[in-house]
Amino acid sequence: MSKRPIILFAALLFLFSGIIVRLYTLTEQGYAEVAEAQSTVTVTLANSRGTIYDRNLTALTNAKDRYAASVIAVPSALAALSSVYDDEAWADLSGRLSSGKPAVITSSSPLPLAEGIVQFTVPQRYDDSGLAAHVLGYVGDDGVHGVCGVEYALDGILDSAAGNLSVTYQTDGTGTVLPGGEITVENTLARANAGAALTLDRAMQHMVQTLAGESISRGAVVVMDAQNGDILAMASFPGFTATRLSDYLTDEASPLFDRATAAYNCGSVFKTVTAMAAIERGVPQTQSFTCLGVLRVGENRIKCHHVLGHGLLTLGDGFAQSCNPYFIQLAQLMGGEWLHRYASLLGFDSPIMLMDRWQTDRATLPSQEDFDGSVLLANVSIGQGDLLATPIHVAAMTACVANGGTYYRPNLYLGTVDQLKQLTAAVREPGSRVCSEQTAAALRAMMCEVVASGTGKAAATAVGTAAGKTGTAQTGWKTAAGDTMVHSWFTGFYPAEDPQYVVTVLAEDSETTGEATAPVFKRICDNLYRMGYVKIPS
Repeated sequence: MSKRPIILFAALLFLFSGIIVRLYTLTEQGYAEVAEAQSTVTVTLANSRGTIYDRNLTALTNAKDRYAASVIAVPSALAALSSVYDDEAWADLSGRLSSGKPAVITSSSPLPLAEGIVQFTVPQRYDDSGLAAHVLGYVGDDGVHGVCGVEYALDGILDSAAGNLSVTYQTDGTGTVLPGGEITVENTLARANAGAALTLDRAMQHMVQTLAGESISRGAVVVMDAQNGDILAMASFPGFTATRLSDYLTDEASPLFDRATAAYNCGSVFKTVTAMAAIERGVPQTQSFTCLGVLRVGENRIKCHHVLGHGLLTLGDGFAQSCNPYFIQLAQLMGGEWLHRYASLLGFDSPIMLMDRWQTDRATLPSQEDFDGSVLLANVSIGQGDLLATPIHVAAMTACVANGGTYYRPNLYLGTVDQLKQLTAAVREPGSRVCSEQTAAALRAMMCEVVASGTGKAAATAVGTAAGKTGTAQTGWKTAAGDTMVHSWFTGFYPAEDPQYVVTVLAEDSETTGEATAPVFKRICDNLYRMGYVKIPS
């Protein structure tokens, strides 16, 4: 037999007992005395915080509503709620109502309409999709202030748009709510329509998370506007949902760790910097070196991925085939000073400020003095050794090549939004010239050849052409099986004919570039075209 009738009877008995007690109080103390003691009690149903929007002013937080209600212990309310609550939830609610004070309840669906139930639709800070979770971050246990991501970085702006919803009841001298008494509602939740806008595009972010998440278990993807450095999508895998943070604290995959802003071994994507420095130094693209499959540098033997060697190569050949011996000899010819200079100009010696109070990990570049060492110069020239950078650093480098040689600091912050959803754009930091347009054009041609005939064939797009650079980074770490852990990279731009978007893909602990990151790049670019983001020149 269900306990529901018994519990409902007990609750009603409690209610009528309270009425009897109150009548006794009125008899003993007199109506006038109790009336003088009447007061109020206020309950808060919801707090709001400024909304975070995408570049199109589509809400990324406060995007969905939930229901919040204040309930008092009157028969109609108890009867209505007992029909929709299970035994456990009903017992909890009954216990809270036993004090005679109002109880606040929330629900994803509307509650029954009945006397004693006052309900509202209120904004829900996060949904369960996990969209842009690492970018947005989350608020602390107080539900008021951000602790990471945009929630932390823009805490002041978002907090200034805070609002709340409260209900005030009349109570008698014992503090019990007076049934039928006056109810006052204060609702300033609409203030949260104000907030801040990011450079992200919500639809693009959803597409990137969906497609890349099917192939990458641990890694990151960054999509950037090639012409101004705006970050349009930024995803870290595995993801999380801010509504269930406690579920991830002991997860070995570290889903709360933001891999898009973390520094990794670069691998051969850094050969783009080496090639840029060499061309700017005046080394002709016809400069040839021979690859025999291995190159001795000091006491070290550095291998090429082609064990039999590539033979005689020019710069374009060496870049398309990602030949280690070629680039080591190229760096030795031009000297470490030039390589260090261009790596610094492209931000490989510092963190990147995404907005006030939020920056990436610092990219690690050995000092210029250390570049005099032949082994260190050899390792850095091919993206190995003491060289670390984040996917955002790599995307910014790629954008510099794509747009003709101008470096733009990657940017996530678009501006503030008022309560009428009017955007006040933030002041943009101007770009800086890093290399000549001629050098950038030469690099773009080489990156096109990587996809056409080199190591990045798996990145070839269905419509138009793409350009990019592969990378496989030796980490020096060991997997549980004892194998050497390597990271796979692909960074490039699309369409190659008119570079509009940069897509950088990182996959942790991947065996080959072709099977991991290049196909993800292709799928993202193909969908950018299908979704109407890309116009292919005729």
